Amino acid sequence: MPDFETDRGARPKVTRSRHRREVFYVALFGGGLLLVWSYVFLSTYHYPFYWDDYHLIRPYSFSELLSTLHARSDPAKLETPAFRPLATFLFAIEGSIFGENIVFQRIFVAGLMEILLFVLGLFLLELRLGFFQIGIVFVLFVFSRVFASLIMWVSLGSLILCYIFMVLAAYFFLIWMKRRRLLHVLLLFMCTAGAALIREEAYVLPVALSLLWSMSPRPWRTWRYSLVAVLGVLTIAAVHFALRSILVPEAHLDPNLAFTVGKLKMLLISIGSSWLPGGLSTIGLADSLLAALWIGFLIGLAVMVALWGGTRSRWRVVGTCFLSCVLASPALGAPRAFGIAMPTLACMTAIAIVIAEVWRQTGSAKHVHRWRHYAFVGYVIIGLAVGLAGGIRRSMYVAEYLHPNCIPRIAEDAVLIFNLRERYVPVPEERTEAGRTRLRALGLYNVPDLEGLYHDSEEHPERYERNRQTRQAAFLPKYAYLSF
Repeated sequence: MPDFETDRGARPKVTRSRHRREVFYVALFGGGLLLVWSYVFLSTYHYPFYWDDYHLIRPYSFSELLSTLHARSDPAKLETPAFRPLATFLFAIEGSIFGENIVFQRIFVAGLMEILLFVLGLFLLELRLGFFQIGIVFVLFVFSRVFASLIMWVSLGSLILCYIFMVLAAYFFLIWMKRRRLLHVLLLFMCTAGAALIREEAYVLPVALSLLWSMSPRPWRTWRYSLVAVLGVLTIAAVHFALRSILVPEAHLDPNLAFTVGKLKMLLISIGSSWLPGGLSTIGLADSLLAALWIGFLIGLAVMVALWGGTRSRWRVVGTCFLSCVLASPALGAPRAFGIAMPTLACMTAIAIVIAEVWRQTGSAKHVHRWRHYAFVGYVIIGLAVGLAGGIRRSMYVAEYLHPNCIPRIAEDAVLIFNLRERYVPVPEERTEAGRTRLRALGLYNVPDLEGLYHDSEEHPERYERNRQTRQAAFLPKYAYLSF
């Protein structure tokens, strides 16, 4: 954890130069990983718009954009009632600049993801994690199921932008605690406001920042500065909630706000899925075996840090686990399989902290016990390989579901392509026609054809499961996109 009691002045030249190199290496490594991911999943960059992309990402009129500042963020009133004007502004920018060019749209989302990795690297460096630890976090996250779920759905670029603001808020919180300059706390408040105006996930920031403070060395010496920051962030969240209540009164009628036992179960599922790069749900022997091996790897790490870790290191791990639970709490409102990126990052950070701590303890052991160090290295290599295999394998299934010939995806897109909703859906005509062309290539010309395909796939699924190998015709996927 960062030492909040260091000198408020400028860093020594050697330290500052080293910090710049670390930032450069982190940015380079994150960009390299994203390029590798893009190469592996290059075909997905040509996948057409999916579901809400059809009507959210488009050019907006000035009056529509103006309305989002005093009413719900979706002028067509098709989405969940919310006050998210910055999200709509982002969709308008994408729709106006990139239009129907889906490759450019996806490159833009990938660019947002690279920014998220970069600011995450800055944050982890401020937490005094080494490059090796940051590399573990990056690799496990980039090749995880939730990463694929986020980056492959274009309209989720708004959620990625929200995460960017949230990580920046945490970063400026740490800087404020250390240097205590007014600029940093102002930047913290601005990032919090930006995140809240995009998604309600920002409401967890007051608790998350409080946890960060509690994990610092000597927290009692900085409690006043922490209190100023946390109360300011809490005020911003409260103001946004009040504006949402006033400007979007129907938001309080949202059934997602009702607390049920089922929501608590989904929260536990979200937390559990955050620990597994391949997700919690498994189908088939291979996926189940990879998940079981990864869970065994985590249990082994927990035993090792309990036996050999120092008191402070153990608290850092436990505190980071608590942080992942806090970041997963939006699942109590609307659990989404793509909405666990932040708790996943917290879990991967806890894993990196454990690996570094056990590495240090076994590496400093006497010569007669050095075999533990070498055994641990092999254990980590095998465990990380299992995690990567599970994450990449499940990411491929995410891509499979979003393939334009996937039957559940066809059914979801058809609602917008054939305008089957009760009210008018503002989908660009060129996008609608492109969708109709894709459906005609599969022999689907109208709604009865679609209904026939859907019912036939339910009665004779084996016919369409065989098509998964080539994907040249309509097929059934192995996993649902929204499965955990």
